[in-house]
Amino acid sequence: MIHYAKLGRIAKRAHQILRDNDHLVAEHVFTREGFADLYSILYQKRAPTHETAVRRAQFTDGYEPAPHAGAGVPERMHFRSNAIAFSACRGFFESRKILLQNQDCTVGIVHASEQQQTFFVNGDADEMFFVADGKGSVETMFGVLDYVAHDYVVIPRGVPYRFRFSGNQRLLSVEAFRGFGIPKEFLNHRGQLKLDAPYNERDFRIPDRLFVADAELQAKPEIIVCRNRTLSVHTYTEWPYDVIGWDGFVYPFALNVHDYKPKTSTYHLPPTSHCVFEARGFVVMNFVPRLVDYGFEAIPCPYPHSSIDCDEVLYYADGDFTSRKGIEQYSLSFHPAGIPHGPHPERYEQSIGVNRTNELAIMVDTFAPLAVAPQAQSCFDPNYHLSWNTREHL
Repeated sequence: MIHYAKLGRIAKRAHQILRDNDHLVAEHVFTREGFADLYSILYQKRAPTHETAVRRAQFTDGYEPAPHAGAGVPERMHFRSNAIAFSACRGFFESRKILLQNQDCTVGIVHASEQQQTFFVNGDADEMFFVADGKGSVETMFGVLDYVAHDYVVIPRGVPYRFRFSGNQRLLSVEAFRGFGIPKEFLNHRGQLKLDAPYNERDFRIPDRLFVADAELQAKPEIIVCRNRTLSVHTYTEWPYDVIGWDGFVYPFALNVHDYKPKTSTYHLPPTSHCVFEARGFVVMNFVPRLVDYGFEAIPCPYPHSSIDCDEVLYYADGDFTSRKGIEQYSLSFHPAGIPHGPHPERYEQSIGVNRTNELAIMVDTFAPLAVAPQAQSCFDPNYHLSWNTREHL
């Protein structure tokens, strides 16, 4: 959703006849915000409306959206997602765990070891997956999008998709109930990325080939839909998304975090300087390997702070984490508003004289309070909030 794109065959003009072997092709208009915002037009061999049955889905049919959870006692929290074994995860649906949520977003993980067989439509939210470990492809009605480790994969609300994994996968999952976008300060008044933006249009990848349904999908054309946090299974007479081409501004895309150009300064910059995506109610930032503060007697480590209007979630993807002790790869920390937080004391001093960092971490800052979902209990570290003491965990 960064620029106009097209793939395959399309009509000369919108809403004009297009035939495929003398068969009239159906024009499928895929819009945002009613008909007032960005849109794409897909050309399909028939309209995707030939449904034969709908049934309520059970958990085995798809991931179980977390029920609303109360805020609970506010404290600094640590979730050791690495403790969740792949043997307990299996496929995409079974392995998806929502850890934190509010009215604007959810934050969770996917540790999958088996292929996703059924296509899924999230009718509630845009979805962003950060690939901490793994590679594969995402099959969608817009075509096939390949991905590698440290890619962001963004799938707009309402797009049918399934992951095809190559080996075990570790994904960070973020749902945006009111849409992901490019931060406005990165764009000029005509909508093009500015020259000083941290990425360029060329860095974004889109599906590069159309998807063709296999025999299994044609024999069992079902799609799981999530709407209002309720799952349903929709069955069709045949595969409903036989697309021969599309164009527009709405489509899945990928962006590799190492194509992000970080800012550096003489003295410490706030985390908002590392923003990558924005959404209504929250922002996504990334901390990538970079030169750190080089001013006279600068302290490169983040300062202790009270960000009283934001809850903060940090996913530690790779590298050496400058500000924390006791944090391992694939951990998530959660620091709710109202409680000061920052680096562990010894890490603060140890950072003096350091001239570069090798950490890779993804941060989500929300303006509405996050609640801890029940599924988070499986990897909760009960002693994290005590780790700022000069003594070890009590």
